[in-house]
Amino acid sequence: SGPQPPPPRIVPIAALNPYQGRWTIKARVTAKGELRNYNNARGVGKVFSFDLLDSDRGEIQVTCFNAMVDKFYDAIEVGKVYLISKGSIKAAQKKFNHLPNDHEIVLDITSMVHPCLDDDSKIPRLQFHFRPISDIEGLDIKSFLDVIGVVTAISPTATIMKKDGTETQKRSLQLRDMSGRSVEFTMWGNFCNSEGQMLQNLYDSGNFPVLALKAVKVVEFNGKLLGSTSSSQLFIEPDIPEAREIKLWFDREGRNMPYVSISRETTSFGKTDVRKIISQIKDEKLGTSEKPDWITVCATLSSMKMDNFCYTACPLQTGDRQCNKKVVNNGDGKWRCDRCDQSVDECDYRYILQFQIQDHTGLTWVTAFQECGEELLGMSAKDLFDLKYVKEDDEEFQKIVRAALFRKYIFKLKVKEETFNDERRVKSTVVKAEKVDFAAESKFLSDIMQKLTNGDSGLHAKQESISPNIGTGSSTSECFKCQQVGHFARDCPELASGGTLECFKCQQVGHFARDCPELASGGTLECFKCQQVGHFARDCPGLSSVPPAYGRNIVTPGRYGGGQVQNVGGF
Repeated sequence: SGPQPPPPRIVPIAALNPYQGRWTIKARVTAKGELRNYNNARGVGKVFSFDLLDSDRGEIQVTCFNAMVDKFYDAIEVGKVYLISKGSIKAAQKKFNHLPNDHEIVLDITSMVHPCLDDDSKIPRLQFHFRPISDIEGLDIKSFLDVIGVVTAISPTATIMKKDGTETQKRSLQLRDMSGRSVEFTMWGNFCNSEGQMLQNLYDSGNFPVLALKAVKVVEFNGKLLGSTSSSQLFIEPDIPEAREIKLWFDREGRNMPYVSISRETTSFGKTDVRKIISQIKDEKLGTSEKPDWITVCATLSSMKMDNFCYTACPLQTGDRQCNKKVVNNGDGKWRCDRCDQSVDECDYRYILQFQIQDHTGLTWVTAFQECGEELLGMSAKDLFDLKYVKEDDEEFQKIVRAALFRKYIFKLKVKEETFNDERRVKSTVVKAEKVDFAAESKFLSDIMQKLTNGDSGLHAKQESISPNIGTGSSTSECFKCQQVGHFARDCPELASGGTLECFKCQQVGHFARDCPELASGGTLECFKCQQVGHFARDCPGLSSVPPAYGRNIVTPGRYGGGQVQNVGGF
């Protein structure tokens, strides 16, 4: 046998450039993308890519098209080390390339890929470039990054329709880190059932798992969010120093620290849920600042408007989410969406509900959408629409609506002042409604009172207001009438002295609402039914004079329980 050829001279990945003729790199495959088909102006084809990492911690993406896919796809395995030579070194297409390298390799017919029999321990198995969540606000849309944080909320998997008519799955979670920010991350496709279900199981068992995300994409929808792509990797409770550090921080102090979400405001999680009572919405002028207030209230659903409980929505996929914009019937059986500039054969139906909630301190009207509507009414908007307008079973329709009334929920509300017809008013939107777990609620109240008794300075007593009728007799109990400590509302000295107590009917001080002189004089008291002054809602003359065709239906409690639908006047 003749002399053996000399081993190839290994070039660091960082030294590669388009002007190099001969080169060989030795690197480990850290990620392998899915095989994808494409159809563009050049024709149809297939493509896949994989990421390489060498001993100098240089990284580069390698892409294979068509015949090269057939040649190399099965040969490339994640975690193995390869000698790779010959191929085109081109400028990286940042739209598809997430690595911090200005170049990428495209393999061709002359390229050679040889697996190394020995695993080079000098080459790391993975490399992260973590950015704090607070940096995401300043990043460009569609840019890639690595993030690590603690999962503080997770949603169930949902199935949605893409623009091409196919279905896919999505699951969202909330991630927090030491920067004082949180972000929503949406996983798509197979991630929902593998890593997503594992995270769900950990969260449901009372844990807050650490999650490291590699190569996730920045998207925008009323704020910045993160989304998975075919190149993304998820690592649950990874054995790395950064994971141990953030876990220790969260257990010691992060769990109870305030934070700000940079993601969209309509999400059902991710905001600081401050417990309030309904009267505080008005008393504390919630929602009137630049940003909305996010609160939770424990309240009973007392009445519901059901004249327009849903709307026709676009089912097409826009980016990484369903469009959901209102569609109109063309008259030919198709539905037109102006946003997508397309017509579809069938529309979706989505809830848009207005209902009244009340607790021991007052009542307020709120608005709720799809997921909350399904939780409250127990069926989809499409099924309820068919029941009312297709089957015309009004008796069953009213039965379903009545069944939702007089139930107690924990409502998570977004309170924000908005302008409508040149008039500014505070609007409360339900982002989540959960049936009261009385055992959990009892424990919550017990913990609150225990912390108050122990003088826990970490508890913001004014923010986490609880029922004035629940207490332990502690001298630190707070009166919800005057916000002073040491007595209950029934023993409030302000009441005995006729002092600064404010009547919620006329906003004057020195008396209860039941003793309001405005009521006795037929003065400026406004009826909430017809918005006229001088009478209570129960005595409203407008109830009997409004034509039914122009009224609006409100489900109200009956004298002996249950409820009834009444027409009480239109807009």
